[in-house]
Amino acid sequence: MIASVEKIALPGLRDRTVLITGASRGIGRAVAELFARCGAAVAVNGRDSTEVHQFAANLSEQHGVRAFPAVADVTDIAAVREMFAQLQNWSGNRLDVLVCCAGYPLVEELWRMPLHEMREAEIEQWFRQVRAVDLDGNRLCSHHALKIMVPQRRGTLIFVSSTPALSGYHGTPYTEAKAALLGLMRDLALEYGKYGIRVNAVAPGNIASGWYHQLSESQKQELAREAPLQRWGQPEEVAGVILFLASDLAGFITGQTIVVDGGKVRR
Repeated sequence: MIASVEKIALPGLRDRTVLITGASRGIGRAVAELFARCGAAVAVNGRDSTEVHQFAANLSEQHGVRAFPAVADVTDIAAVREMFAQLQNWSGNRLDVLVCCAGYPLVEELWRMPLHEMREAEIEQWFRQVRAVDLDGNRLCSHHALKIMVPQRRGTLIFVSSTPALSGYHGTPYTEAKAALLGLMRDLALEYGKYGIRVNAVAPGNIASGWYHQLSESQKQELAREAPLQRWGQPEEVAGVILFLASDLAGFITGQTIVVDGGKVRR
C-alpha cells in the first residue's frame, strides 16, 4: 500500500481503532480522512455497501492504514449488532473511538413548517423518522461501543449535534433530536468517566456539506452573513475539532459541547 497524502500527528491517535458512522460523505468523510492521516485504523460506516467498500479501500491505499467497511443502517438493531460483531472480529475486540456522524437528511418542508401547522400524522411520522437516526442510532451504537470500552477502561465517544440544539431554529424535529443527543452525551459522560471513557459533542453551524448543495447562491450568501466570520465552515474544520477531542490533548475534557459555527452562537 502506498500512502500518498501528507501525514498529520496528534498524540494518542496513531494505531487507535476508530469507528465513524455516516462516513460516506460530508463531515463523516472528512473525519475518516483525518483519522487515517493520523495513522489510525478506521472503520467507516454507511448504508450503501458499494460506496462504503470503495471508501474503505481508498483510505487504505492512500494512507497506508487498515480500513474496514462497516455497512449498516444505524436505525436497524440487528444490522448494528452484526456490524459491531464484524468490527470486533476485525479489530481484535478493540474500539478506542466512536464518532457518530450519521444524521437525517435535510427535508425542506420540515425546516420551515411550524409545529401548529403539522397534522398529527405528520408529527408522528417526521419526529419519529428524524429521531430514529439523530438520537436512537447514536444511542444504539453507543450501547455496543461501551460494551467494548468498559472492559478496556478507556475510550472516547463523540456525537455530532448542531447549533439549533443550543439556540433553537426552524425545524423542530431536528432541533429536538439534536438537543436530546446532548442530554445523552452528558449522562454518558457522568456515568462512564469512572471507566476512563470520555464523551463529548460538537455543534456545527452552517457547514458546506449536505443541504448546502441544495441552496441557491443567494441563500448561501445570506446564511454566510449569519456568522461573524462571514462564511460557511468546511467539513474539515469540524473534523479537526473532533480529532482534537479524540486525542490525548483533550484527555481532561468530557461532558462538553464544542460549537463550530464561525461565532454565531456565543455561550
